[in-house]
Amino acid sequence: MKKTLLALAASIAVSPAYAYEIINNERAYLEFYGEVKARAFFYENQDNDYTFGDSKVGVDARYAATDTLNLLGLVEGEVNFDADETRDEDDLYFSKYYGGLQHEVLGALTFGKHATSSDDLEGVDYSEAFGGKSNLNPVSQHDEGLKYVYSNELFILSATYGFEAGDNERDLMELYGQYNLGDLNIRGGLGTSSTNLVNNQKDEFYATTSAEFSRGDYVLGATYYYTDIDNELDSQRSVKKNALAVAGKVEVVEKLFGYAGYEYIMQDSDTASLDGNLHNVYLGSRYDIVDWANVYAEANYVNDGTKTTDDTAVNFAVGATIFW
Repeated sequence: MKKTLLALAASIAVSPAYAYEIINNERAYLEFYGEVKARAFFYENQDNDYTFGDSKVGVDARYAATDTLNLLGLVEGEVNFDADETRDEDDLYFSKYYGGLQHEVLGALTFGKHATSSDDLEGVDYSEAFGGKSNLNPVSQHDEGLKYVYSNELFILSATYGFEAGDNERDLMELYGQYNLGDLNIRGGLGTSSTNLVNNQKDEFYATTSAEFSRGDYVLGATYYYTDIDNELDSQRSVKKNALAVAGKVEVVEKLFGYAGYEYIMQDSDTASLDGNLHNVYLGSRYDIVDWANVYAEANYVNDGTKTTDDTAVNFAVGATIFW
């Protein structure tokens, strides 16, 4: 029973697919995981960027206190290989840390710094570099809050309550879910967020729905996202956004994947710099060299009509990832 419960806790905690297991028995589990990303971005309208950004390391622990109750804990840090000492930038930034309980029947409840529910169950994005602009959730993680997750083979339910915290004094509430129907999964949810600084006060409502179809070597998906941002200090800077994304991925030959996506964001505001439409297209390929390393190349076309003058560019990226 304890071994089964630990396996269920692993699925709820959304642990990495690859990790170094330090302890793995019927009562306790401890793993060390990480990613090192090396990327080069070649931009048409701005300086090129060569970075190790978004690299991370973490420790995930679970302990079966009883046959039905687990103790959970996780600490994750983002490694800043590009840290500039002259700007007093940190080499290691703790991006996640939380602890909590997981019950075999009732699900998991944790407290700390989490990825948000909207980030765990975000819209379709198969890009390695330029995608994701249509995911309109305000933040991917929150500094202090409660998170509840219930998961089984049929569906996932995830709720996040974030206390007022962080540099933006932001609070949030989210309720998201996913339902699995054979080769098709449907996910979506809604949330609210408030920023409460003296010079930055705004309320946001956002909602999304996605469908993803997977069969054999093919994956196809579509997402609709809506957000309404109400600027409390300047109503002219309030904005409503509607976004649509369609994307696909295919395994061309063993370990070689091709992917493409189109994202369209419509913004409506009384402020010219916040009004207009954005088109974002990406096309790329990824090769999984071994189970713990891959390389990719990606091209991108973007037309940003939300600026005073339309900004059109063709960009490229190449990169490699090592993970464990």
